[in-house]
Amino acid sequence: MPKPKIEEVAEAILENDNLANILDLIAFTKENKITLRWSSTNAYQLYYKSKRIGIIRMTADAYKMYAMPANSWYFSPWDSHDILDELISVEKNAKEIIWNNVRMCISCASCKPGHDRTIFGKVFEKTCHSWFHMVNPNKDTIDCIKSLLRVKKNQLDNAAI
Repeated sequence: MPKPKIEEVAEAILENDNLANILDLIAFTKENKITLRWSSTNAYQLYYKSKRIGIIRMTADAYKMYAMPANSWYFSPWDSHDILDELISVEKNAKEIIWNNVRMCISCASCKPGHDRTIFGKVFEKTCHSWFHMVNPNKDTIDCIKSLLRVKKNQLDNAAI
């Protein structure tokens, strides 16, 4: 059975700004040769040069940690912690966007009760092991995600040299 296209899933699940924003991000990934691979129900992993660089998940409740209300989605970078300093140097709102999207532990997995983490000098207590989720990103946050993906792509392009 063929895997569903992300646009079809988004159009079936999301509406209004959430739909417009995810379609904008999907178009960006395609323009930048970032592959979207179906991962599981309503989830797609982003790959560049065979390296996983993020995930998009839409309204899912298979596991407590993924539970979201209707008309919701998130983007989470994969193994991109090494580029956050570079991201804040190219994206003026990145630090605040990152702080506003720190995911706190809800005791859903083995990381409970969470980990204390310092992010750009600000201490967050009891963060999830998957601590950075951009839930229902607005236009500014979508722009930050695009910057993050550009930085990660550049890092991978330069690693191949």
